[in-house]
Parts: sequence; C-alpha cells; structure tokens
Amino acid sequence: MRILLVIRTICNTIMNKNLIFLLLLLSACHTDNQLIDRQIYVFGTLVDIRIWHHDKSRAERAINDIDDLFKQMHKQWHAWKPGRLQTINETLRRGQAIQLTAPEAAFMRRVIHLSKQTQHYFNPAIGELINLWGFHTDQYPITSPPPSQEAIQQLASQQITVNNLQLTGLSLRADNPHIWLDFGGIAKGLAVDQAIDIIRSYGIKNAIVNAGGDLRSIGDKGNRAWQIGIQSPDNKGVLAVLQVEQDEAIFTSGNYQRYKAFDGQRYAHIIDGRTGLPVQDIISATVIAADGVTADAAATALIVAGGAHWQQVATALQLDQILLINSQQHCLATAAIYQRLQQLTLDCEIVTF
Repeated sequence: MRILLVIRTICNTIMNKNLIFLLLLLSACHTDNQLIDRQIYVFGTLVDIRIWHHDKSRAERAINDIDDLFKQMHKQWHAWKPGRLQTINETLRRGQAIQLTAPEAAFMRRVIHLSKQTQHYFNPAIGELINLWGFHTDQYPITSPPPSQEAIQQLASQQITVNNLQLTGLSLRADNPHIWLDFGGIAKGLAVDQAIDIIRSYGIKNAIVNAGGDLRSIGDKGNRAWQIGIQSPDNKGVLAVLQVEQDEAIFTSGNYQRYKAFDGQRYAHIIDGRTGLPVQDIISATVIAADGVTADAAATALIVAGGAHWQQVATALQLDQILLINSQQHCLATAAIYQRLQQLTLDCEIVTF
C-alpha cells in the first residue's frame, strides 16, 4: 500500500502497501493553525501522525504519548517476538489459565466478538498455521519451499478458532494446545483508535494517524476536507479518488505484497484457517468503518471470505462501504462507496445487498 499525503503548501510522499492516499486540504487554515507531524517506525511499518492545531506544544505532547503507546503495544502484541502475547500463547498452549489485565481482557472480548461475527473469516487463533507457512517474519518475499500437504492438513483439520478460548472475567484459557493468537489482522486498528483517543484528550480536533496505509482521520468537515486516492494493486496508478467524511477509518488488506515465492508459484500471506492455504480470490479489500478495529478485522475477513461469502461478512458487521479487487482485476463496489468514488479508472460492478 502506498500513501501520498498532499497538503496545498506541504507535499510529503509516503509509499507503502500499494495504496496511495492523497490528502488535500481544500479550505484555508486558520492563520494560527500549523502542521505538527512526526513519523514513527513501529509494527513493521511507518506510522505518520499529523496534527493541525494552534498549540504546537500541546500537539507534540500528544504525539509523545502516542509514541509511548505504540512502543508498548508493539512489544505487548507482537505475534512471534518476546513480549506479553508470547507469554499468553505459551501459557495457553500448556493448557493453563492466564490472568489478563482489564484492558487486555476488554480487547480480547472485542477480538472474540469480531471473529464470531465474521464466522471466523477473521481468525486470530491460527498463528501456528501462519508460522508454518513462514510468514512470521519481517523479510519479504520468502523464498523457502511451502510446507507439506501433510503438515498443512494436520493443523487445518484442528479447525482452531476463538471458540477454543474461554474468557471468564480476567482469566483466559484454551482447550487446544495448537492455538496461537496472532493479532496481525487487528492490532493496527486498535493502535490508530487509541491514538485518536489520545489526540482528542488534548482537545485537538484535526488529525490523521496513518499506520502504513491504514488510516483514521478526525476533523471539522467545514474547515478540513480530505481526499484519498486508492491505487490499484497492480501498481498501475490510482484506482479512484474518495473524499473522507470527518471521523472515519479506512483500512485496506491485500494479499499481493507479503508473499512466499517458490518454484514459480506465489503464495499470499493471508491464510484461510478452514483450508490451511493462502487465499487467492480477492487480492484487495478496502473498508470504511467508524473505527479502526472494525475496519482492520473486516478487511482481512472479506479477503478470506472471498467472492462467494464476503457479503455475509459485510452484513454481519453492518458495513456498507466496501471496495474489492479480485485476482482477475475485477472491481466490486457497494453502492454506498461507489457514489463517493471519483476519477474511477476501472469498471466497477455495483453490488447491493
């Protein structure tokens, strides 16, 4: 995804994840407002925080708090490096209960609820399958051979989901030793939501938090109007331009950048827990939702659900703004998002449900 943030007097290009965001400030700033921005490398990507506010000191304090939060979250929820999540996983795999903090338990309840809502197309319990394919790494592309069919089937046949978890109060346990929680499909959503909460706590009303292409913005529409340009997964330019309406989260999940390449075959990093295999149908899903957690989980779930079942996920999560690209470069758009698209470069099939 690649992101390009453009403000009339400031042009700063950030390329990442094959998604380009063109943020255009359409109305003049108040003379006492100024741009305060900082880039933080965390979650394996570049996070860009931009705040428009008259008090630079206040904005910088907010950004410092966000920096501290992100560093804590990166260590806390990393899927395969030492940290809190590793401790949780090791305890669960031993068949023992672990005591969570109140915030951890609240997050876990949200994760479990979203997974069940999506019929487990968003499945954060299949970390062992993801690791089996070699995707617990920061180095892409991966050139090692894929796992054997026997090894894949052995894990896939377990049909591990959040149903294997029991959360009672602050106590979490699991009934399957192969469970391995991996929050790669939701952690950035939580991060941008909490970052926006911090920004608001400082009385700041205009800001953008962009975590490697997954974005949430806030702002007064009368003074701040944003546009985003979504680039096609094939790297052949902008697919469409879209105006953001105040407080929205826009997340894209794609199976085209992180992959394993071996013997002329390409394997995407998004795994379907039902089959144990990388997904191949939908290669990009863009979701607009009210918050980052929902948008993040939904984008992953839509790709795993594929062309046959994505509408079930959208209905369950009450989402009506979705843009999908499949492996044949066919574009599907819900009516609600289609009417907001400008300068569309592909013929999109409008879907109602």
